Amino acid sequence: MPSSKSARTIAFVAGNKAKDKMLQDPAFIYRCENPALALEAQGHDVTLIHLHDLARSAKRFDIVIFHRPHIRDWRTRWHMRRVIRRLKKRRSFLIADFDDLVFSPEFAQFSPGYVNGLVSLKQTQKNFAAHQKTLHHFDAFTLSTQPLLEAMQQQVKNANAHLLPNSPHVSWQRQHAEINAAHPNEFIIKYLPGTRSHDRDFAQVYAPLAMFLNQHPNAKLKITGVIDEQRIRECIECNPTQLIFEPKRPFSEYAHVVNDGHVHIAPLEHSVFNDCKSALKAIEAGFYQRPIIATPIPDMLRLEHAGVILANSDKDWLKALERCFKSKNAFDYRFLINDIYNADQHARDLLSIAHAS
Repeated sequence: MPSSKSARTIAFVAGNKAKDKMLQDPAFIYRCENPALALEAQGHDVTLIHLHDLARSAKRFDIVIFHRPHIRDWRTRWHMRRVIRRLKKRRSFLIADFDDLVFSPEFAQFSPGYVNGLVSLKQTQKNFAAHQKTLHHFDAFTLSTQPLLEAMQQQVKNANAHLLPNSPHVSWQRQHAEINAAHPNEFIIKYLPGTRSHDRDFAQVYAPLAMFLNQHPNAKLKITGVIDEQRIRECIECNPTQLIFEPKRPFSEYAHVVNDGHVHIAPLEHSVFNDCKSALKAIEAGFYQRPIIATPIPDMLRLEHAGVILANSDKDWLKALERCFKSKNAFDYRFLINDIYNADQHARDLLSIAHAS
């Protein structure tokens, strides 16, 4: 490989079914678009591309990062084999990036999709096996959390695996830096479920939320995202006006959603899968100087000094909510969040991984 300081040609490859929606996928946005913007600012030639389009591209790349690579069906297998063969012939450095525990069927039983009854175990095992089939093609692996890194090292013998955590999105630094003041006469608790697979996670905090809302009539729970509203209203007994539901918003509007309220919450059911998840909700909340109360998964522990309040029981959750209610002040977490890890560091780490090999 040429010097890590010289300009490189770099591709970030999506493999989702609907290729026209790849830039709407939050996982691809954080794991690929974010470092891509930083790499461009550093003077590199960067392309965001779908696997099917890469199969038809004649461009040579020094480094190619595949986000959650898989071989799901015959068409994807054909495209993947064709692409990998050409890239290896041109001596491209190939990286597989994973931000969830999806690269072996042995993990399927812990998948939120299966646990929440959205996908069968057999289908989940098939989906995870589709990722596993690609692993032998890659020169290196990048993982978003330490537990994921350890899982990959167990899965691939002598894996060239590296921890590259998530970080605040570059566009927020450039376009949405202003911090909105929370409403002084209300206390807003924010919850942002991205998918339907969080029902069991949120059920962990029904009791402390109901108790807190009943004790504080000016407090409200605002949920923006995909969740069973009827079930929430049945399980959290409080004044109906204290529960506010909003539909999921596109990422282009997401900064305005995060930049709201007094405190964010991130409850998770304890599981092998959830222990591997990223503290992305803490990164988002901290960027806008909001504290977050969260289940103590390993990546949340990494950010404990940057606005994360850990809660492991109903008593912990209620105590943390009361603590935030009494302060209601802005917290200066943005510097800490950016200093822990940012898109520029992500970009430099990718270059260093390729250069070292």
